[in-house]
Amino acid sequence: MTKDPFTILEKKDNEHNFLCLCSYVSICENKKMNLANVLLLSLKEKHYKWLFLNILDVENEFELVKMFLQYDPFLYKSKYITKFFKQYTKYRK
Repeated sequence: MTKDPFTILEKKDNEHNFLCLCSYVSICENKKMNLANVLLLSLKEKHYKWLFLNILDVENEFELVKMFLQYDPFLYKSKYITKFFKQYTKYRK
């Protein structure tokens, strides 16, 4: 079962753009950041969220989180991310 070349290129391009945006956030914040911190910033800060959603052509925050988890499946173990989502669900009630 082989994928067509367009699908392979599209996936590689999306991953490249994703990593470039993560690097951009790290440079803008002027510190070395791990993926968990980049995810939190992209959800908290409007301008970073706008960049990720528009450049990666993602429709909503859920898809953005899904993209982070596809890149690093063990992000859910981060205590900072767990704490943020517990607070996030409280705000939605």
